[in-house]
Amino acid sequence: MAIDDELFRAVFSAHPAAVCVVTALDAEGRPSGLTTSAVTSLSKEPPLLLVCLGTESRTLRAIRHSGGFAVNFLAVHTEQLAERFAGKSTQKFEGLDWRPSDRASGAPLLPAPHVSAVAECAVLREMPAGDHCVLFGRIEDAAVSGRAPMLYHHRDYIHLPAPVLSAPAASD
Repeated sequence: MAIDDELFRAVFSAHPAAVCVVTALDAEGRPSGLTTSAVTSLSKEPPLLLVCLGTESRTLRAIRHSGGFAVNFLAVHTEQLAERFAGKSTQKFEGLDWRPSDRASGAPLLPAPHVSAVAECAVLREMPAGDHCVLFGRIEDAAVSGRAPMLYHHRDYIHLPAPVLSAPAASD
């Protein structure tokens, strides 16, 4: 017997997850994006991640067209941005100073103050899974800002302190 929707949501709301905005350019060159926590690392060699998007998503259609996408890992205190991209509006990028990715088919990269990290990906494979599609992305470029990440837990945003980034080890 399968579990019901409410129990499904309860189980996964108990699991803290990074809040991400996945972006791509559509067939007309317009930016598209959505908020998701369904992103995970997959492989170090080659560098791969996976992201799950609803089969009816405009952003999924944009990714299929462009062949690339960016995963913008949101930084703390960007709840309004997360909510903006969680909605159905076609004006999500209005007034947002994004720049196109050089390595992910022009996918929008959100402004640096809003992200803790970003991964620029080429679509490696796509696999249907229920009412979603799993995209396997080959990470072509990435950056880490040093800003603390925003997480989603028990249906609310939580904030971690900024990480202490260690300096690279000196070589002999």
